[in-house]
Amino acid sequence: MEITRETVASVIGAVIAVLLQIIVAPAITLFAAVPNFIIAFCIVRAVAVPGSAGPFVPLVCGLLFDLVGGGPVGAMAFVLVLVTVLASRLFIALNNDTLFMPVAIMILCIVLSEVMYGLIVVVCGADVPLGEAFLYRTLPCMLYDCVIGLLMYPIAVRTMVDRPRVQPGTPVLR
Repeated sequence: MEITRETVASVIGAVIAVLLQIIVAPAITLFAAVPNFIIAFCIVRAVAVPGSAGPFVPLVCGLLFDLVGGGPVGAMAFVLVLVTVLASRLFIALNNDTLFMPVAIMILCIVLSEVMYGLIVVVCGADVPLGEAFLYRTLPCMLYDCVIGLLMYPIAVRTMVDRPRVQPGTPVLR
């Protein structure tokens, strides 16, 4: 395995996302909305480096979330693997070098992941009606996660994407 800037940034980012989820997220809860740094990181990573964003980091981060959280084990790992693969493939197919497409894909995938996780939790036996779970837990959490993802995206693009270095004064051919 080749150690690249992207690999190092992905591992460091995953560790930071998990630590933020464990330490910071419970402290910044608004009403019933708990931010999910892990969802935001995995989806931002899938959009920032779509060609090499495989299922390993989302699987491990999702399992850590499931083991630390109170939901069914394997649910978040399953959701993250599906949604990050979808996000990276959508970005590869729809990228038009504007800021709209990565933002739209990130928001769509964050919403999809929160809805899927909420459905899995309700189906697995949570004692809450589906409408109430969606209105009071899933909807506020997805808004919180979208804001976090939008804040993470410029950082991820800056740290994870390898750009060729050009000497000052060298003309760049496009």
